[in-house]
Amino acid sequence: MTFTAQIDDLTTALRHTRSRLLAPVDPFQNQLPRDPEIFIEDTLYYVMDQWAADLRAQGIVLEEDTAWADAKSHYPRYVLRMAGGNAVQLHFTGEYPQSLFLSISKGFRNGQQFSDARHLQIELPITTDANALLASLLDGLKSANV
Repeated sequence: MTFTAQIDDLTTALRHTRSRLLAPVDPFQNQLPRDPEIFIEDTLYYVMDQWAADLRAQGIVLEEDTAWADAKSHYPRYVLRMAGGNAVQLHFTGEYPQSLFLSISKGFRNGQQFSDARHLQIELPITTDANALLASLLDGLKSANV
């Protein structure tokens, strides 16, 4: 399965997640927590868990890489196992509360060359609104050039 086809599958599942979770925005949730762990637990993990459920329905497994530990970054890393057995890394990076990026990368061996790696990075807003985060993920994947 090509990297472009994998991104298309991610986008399809994300559309289902967004339509399922679409809810009115609570104006009292606009304030960001001071502790990045609260943002990650309340918003980021929630969005990723919901997306993982929709991917699972397509036979794709998205799971957090619990072995990943970075003392400087609070953001999680995920491994996406596609139906064909290919693995893709999803890694959140950035400096809380200034920036948040999702890097999607795939590295694999090619008999003709050493590496045929692919990479995609999406800038995301830091917000407690799960719908805004899902919309940004969807827009980023739709406009990706891979």
